Amino acid sequence: MTRWWAEFALARDPQLEARVHRLEDEAADATDNAHAKSLVKEAGRLRREASKAQPGQ
Repeated sequence: MTRWWAEFALARDPQLEARVHRLEDEAADATDNAHAKSLVKEAGRLRREASKAQPGQ
């Protein structure tokens, strides 16, 4: 349920969802591991923040 809520919360903000996906895509294409790791870390942080939203917010 927690995973579902995180995805739903992210999908409620199309701009944030697009940003997270861009970060993940950029990380997948990165040739520098440190850069890729920082992109994935930022995408994860944004996902966690989105999942903190309560229903109705």
